[in-house]
Amino acid sequence: MLVRELAMDDVSSIGNIYAEAFEHQPETLKFYRIEPYVQFCKDAGYAFVAEETGKIDGFILGYERPDIFNGRIAFIELLAVRPDAQKQGYARKLIERFAEAARANGIKELTVATACYKDAYLIYRHLGFMDCQSDMRTLFKRI
Repeated sequence: MLVRELAMDDVSSIGNIYAEAFEHQPETLKFYRIEPYVQFCKDAGYAFVAEETGKIDGFILGYERPDIFNGRIAFIELLAVRPDAQKQGYARKLIERFAEAARANGIKELTVATACYKDAYLIYRHLGFMDCQSDMRTLFKRI
């Protein structure tokens, strides 16, 4: 398994993995503006893919953001692994590479937000993430 920096040529592959992993219909991808988002994470230095025999099986995207307690944190925005490649260590390797990039930038904490009723919550806990026990909720308003 090779974990490498994402190339913009990988965007269609990661879009397909996203659709598979989150059970979206492939045609829904036309509604996502994935390229500028991926470019933003790539420019931030936090965009990686995992592949084996030239086929991309997973990816991780994120960025740095300010944090009142730590100064800066590296935030994992999206991690997805092709369903037929899950439970083979791809998520662990992608997070390790993400953490390596963060440490190289002087970051001391990784953060991720996920729904506690999803399998992802258990996966992140298994990989060493701790629940912050916060009452904080993310809200949004379209304008």
